[in-house]
This record gives sequence, structure tokens and C-alpha cells, in this order.
Amino acid sequence: MATKIYDNKKKTNPEKAPQTVQQQIDSGKTPQYAENGLFHTAIPLQTISFKKSPNEDVIQNEGSFIVLGTDRPDGAASGYGGMGSNRANSIDLVVGRMSNARSGEGPPGQEDGTAQVDNSMFADAARVHISQLTNVDKNFGLAAGDTGPSMARSAVAVKADAVRVIGREGVNIVTGEANSVEGYGMTGETNSLGGKIIKPSPQINLIAGNHTGDYITFGGILHPLESIQNLQPAVRGELTRDAFLEYSEVTEDLIACMSTMAMTQIIFNSILGISAMEPWRAGASTWTVANQLTWVLTSLYQMRVTLNMTNFNYCNSAGYKYICSRNVFLT
Repeated sequence: MATKIYDNKKKTNPEKAPQTVQQQIDSGKTPQYAENGLFHTAIPLQTISFKKSPNEDVIQNEGSFIVLGTDRPDGAASGYGGMGSNRANSIDLVVGRMSNARSGEGPPGQEDGTAQVDNSMFADAARVHISQLTNVDKNFGLAAGDTGPSMARSAVAVKADAVRVIGREGVNIVTGEANSVEGYGMTGETNSLGGKIIKPSPQINLIAGNHTGDYITFGGILHPLESIQNLQPAVRGELTRDAFLEYSEVTEDLIACMSTMAMTQIIFNSILGISAMEPWRAGASTWTVANQLTWVLTSLYQMRVTLNMTNFNYCNSAGYKYICSRNVFLT
């Protein structure tokens, strides 16, 4: 689907639409840029009005808004601001109000300039929302982690088609109270309401697809339908590496025991096969020794080689499948 950078359907009279620079040059006119959006001149037909609440201060330039007010995820009656809270101050930075309504056509009434809209956390193009008191997960329709949704807490929410957090020398995502902060006594830093912060470490949830419930998958013949939890704890690379190495040591001990047993059995069979009174023993002994050498000791040797290569590939920093990230760290 082609990306819309200019919506011609919003023109009330297409015949009077501003000509492009090339059209003006082709017709022998001197190019005029005013009021046609070119070179950052005024964009024509910004016809959507925001329903301002009495306590809001709105700074608007064409389709860009900065709204200073109280918590208001939707209409005037919504949010903690609609309840009359005096601790729900908010700053709402919005562009492209109701841009995806009606499959991208926008709200009805914009053609004749009568479109009036409230906030929409789902239809507005992009938003940075800062609130002193809000239900951020509910307002944005977000799945919550094991600790449940954030309710009646301060929040900062960023929403757009694409969001990037860029740090030239690193990006840290940190939860919990600040270290060595003064003025809070033995309890340490509090939340925005003066309450106790969850300890020891509030969760960091990375949720792809906005789904944290179970999903059903085929688990094989013994478990034809298996339920698997979507949101699971992350593993720490060095501890995972150490676990693999410890399992490897156990496997190596098992290989050594089986190799010793096989060699002992080979020697015993060789001695047992020598008997003048029972001539069939020699043939049976030869067949047994050959099979133990071919199928037991060779397999054990191959298992040991594979185990060592696996340890190197996954648990050594030089391995091409090293399980520890060199750039991403978590606690």
C-alpha cells in the first residue's frame, strides 16, 4: 500500500488546488510557494479541531498540538482529570489527530471544517503523553506483566508507528529507586504518591505483540496439545553458560564410565572366548568384541567430540553461537 504524504481527498475543490512547482514552471509562471506546504510554507486545509476542556491550555500549529491539562485519555469526562483530581496534571504532545480513522480518511466533517475530536490513544498518529496520575496500561490497551497493570500512578507513554530510543554511548532501562538519594530516610525513594516502591526490583517486561497469555502448540505424540506461557523470565548468559558446562561435565563422566565398562567387557570377552572344550566361544567372542569397538566405543568417542564442539560453540566467547550477548545485559 502506497504511503500517503499528501491527501488530495481533503480538497473541497480539486480544480483550485495549488499547482506543483513543475506545473507552474511548465505554464510559464513564476513558482509560488505560499500556502501550499512546499518548503515548509503553511499546509492548506488543516480542518480538524480539538475539543478543548476548560482547564486545558492548548498550543497548536497546524496539525501539531501541545495540551497542558489533566489526565484525559478520551473525552472531557475521562481519566482522573474528569474525576476532578488535583494531582493528575498532564502534558500531551500529539500530531495527526484521528489520522487512521475510517481506514486513514480521517474523521467525518473535515471536508467542510466541522470535524471536532477528542483524544484518541488509538487513532492519533503519534503521541508523547506525560501524566502525574493515570492508568497508562488501560488507556493505551496494553497487556501487563506478572505485576499487573499500572493503576493510579504517574506515567510517560510514547506511541507512534515506529519508536526509537537512541543512545550514542549506551541505553539503560532501569527500574527501582535511586541509589543514595537524600531526604527519604531509611525507606529510600518513594513513588509519585509517596508510597513504597516495589522491592527488590520492579520487573522489566519486553512484550512483543501485546500478548502475555498462554498459547497452544503441538507438543508431539505424548503431548499433542501443550499450553505455553508467552511472557517468561529472561535468562542471564553467563549463568546459562555455567549450567551448560556443568551438564557437560556430568555427560563427560557418563561417557568415561561407559568407555571403561566397554573396555573391561572387551578384555573379559577376549579371555572368555579361549576354550578348547567350547569352540563356539571364540566366534561369539570375536563378534561381541567387534560390535563393542564399532558401535559402543566409536559412538562414545563421537559423542565426546560433539560435546566438546558444542561447549565451544555455545559457551566460549569465540564460538559462533555464543549464548551470551556482547551488547545487551540484564539483571
